[in-house]
Amino acid sequence: MNNKGLKLAKKAFQSRPRRFSILWMLPNFLTVCALIFGLQAMYQALLGRWDNVIIMIIIAAVFDMLDGRVARLLKSTSDFGMQLDSLSDFVVFGAVPAFSIFLWIGNPVNNLFWIAIVLFIICAALRLARFNSELSERPSYAKNYFSGIPTPAAAFLLLLPIALENILEITYFRSPEIISFWIVVISIGMVSNLPTFSGKVFQIPKSLVIPMLVILALLSNAIISNPIKGFTILVLIYLVSIPFAPLFYIRLKRKAEALQEKVE
Repeated sequence: MNNKGLKLAKKAFQSRPRRFSILWMLPNFLTVCALIFGLQAMYQALLGRWDNVIIMIIIAAVFDMLDGRVARLLKSTSDFGMQLDSLSDFVVFGAVPAFSIFLWIGNPVNNLFWIAIVLFIICAALRLARFNSELSERPSYAKNYFSGIPTPAAAFLLLLPIALENILEITYFRSPEIISFWIVVISIGMVSNLPTFSGKVFQIPKSLVIPMLVILALLSNAIISNPIKGFTILVLIYLVSIPFAPLFYIRLKRKAEALQEKVE
């Protein structure tokens, strides 16, 4: 075979598609599962099955939580996976909850309410873009904190009025004015610099391990036995934690700055 033939054979070999293992595909499959359950939530919203909307979003959040952890565990992280995860999060925790709450209100002819819906979706996109761009720029003391409310948590907060109406049987939660205000507050929280707990490197004292396991077991049982009540408890706990996160964050920041001054 002459040199020209060797070059052509080499070029053809290099152009062959790469093969990927099943383990590489697993995190991306989990992300697609999250997207599927998010779209199923939209389908349930179109049918007016509001409990099912919340349940589908909960399941989507579980898959969304697993995909990144599985990717890091299997060392199969990739740019493709990160982009797919962001697009899935935008649909599942940005667009779907916003349109679900719009349908839940009853398609109101209210410009203010529609502006709030659009604001939430835009802020969800901006929040995800900022998260991706800041992945490698967070200081060590801030690893347990997010800047602003993460998109999945914002989706849960947005759906909270549906759960409260189901539990308390109070219909005034369906007021476009009240929900518009609630949506605007959540949207601002997403794009703000407010530190919020991420729970990624959360550590507890040894003496609290057993009590914490009991609390987690009770919460898990509540979610399984009655997903709407369990969802409400979980969201309310997160809501209560929001004012405390900046206090802990500022304390850690001051300690880090004091330590840096001593080193210099």
